[in-house]
Amino acid sequence: MLDEYIEKIRNTESVEAYEKAVSDLTDYLYKHGKVNESAELTEVALLKKNRFSKREMKAELLEKKAAVIKYCSMLTNELQRGNRDTILSILRQFPLFCKNLYKSDIHEKCSPGIKEHLYGFCIENEYDLQKLMLAVLSSVFSDARSESVQDTGHHSVRKDIVIDSESAAIELKCTRSSMTERQLSEEIAADMIHYETRNLYFYIYDKAGIIRNAVSFRKTYEERYVEGKNVHVLIYSHGDL
Repeated sequence: MLDEYIEKIRNTESVEAYEKAVSDLTDYLYKHGKVNESAELTEVALLKKNRFSKREMKAELLEKKAAVIKYCSMLTNELQRGNRDTILSILRQFPLFCKNLYKSDIHEKCSPGIKEHLYGFCIENEYDLQKLMLAVLSSVFSDARSESVQDTGHHSVRKDIVIDSESAAIELKCTRSSMTERQLSEEIAADMIHYETRNLYFYIYDKAGIIRNAVSFRKTYEERYVEGKNVHVLIYSHGDL
C-alpha cells in the first residue's frame, strides 16, 4: 500500500521534494481514515530546517528520510496485522464514523429532529465516547457490553467496554485540563497489569492536548511486554473526533 510513497521519499534529493512527498503520503493516510498515523508521520518527518549549513541540512535530510522509511515499514506491518484484527480496524475507522455522523454536511431532506441533534454535536467526555464506541462495536460484536467490573482480589477494576468472544477490553480515555500526562500514564500502566483480557486496547482522545509526543507515548506502552497480552494504543487529538 505504501510502497509507491516510500520509493518517492527515498528518491528525493531536495528539501522541497522531500516535504512534498511526505505531504502526499500524510494526505493519503488521512483520506483513508488513518488520522492518527498521518499525524504521527508528520511528527516523525519534520525537519529542523537549518538553512545556515548545507552539509548539516543534507545530513538531517538523510536522517529524516531513513526515519520516515522505517516508520512506514512499521506501519505497513501494523496495518497487515490490523487487517486480521477486526476490533483494531474498527477503532482506527472511528474518526471516519464521527465525520460521517455529525461533522459532515447534513442533507437538507433530513428530518428536523436529526438536524437539531447533529448540528453542534461533539464528544465532551469519556461517557460520550463510550456511548458512540459501544454502538459501533456492538454492530459487529453482539456480546460487546459496557462498564464490566472485574474483582482483582484486593479492589475492583472497571472496564469501559468488554468483548468476551474476543477476550478483549477497550479502555477509553478523554483528557481534560485538570489531568497531567503523568496521571494518564499511571492509569494506563495500572490497567495493563490488572486487566485479565488477552487483547487490550487503549483509545485516547487527547481533547486537552496533554500528550507532548504521541509517537513516543504510544510506543512506550505497545512495546512494553506484558505476559499473555496484546496491547494497542490509539491517540487522537482535539478535532479528530
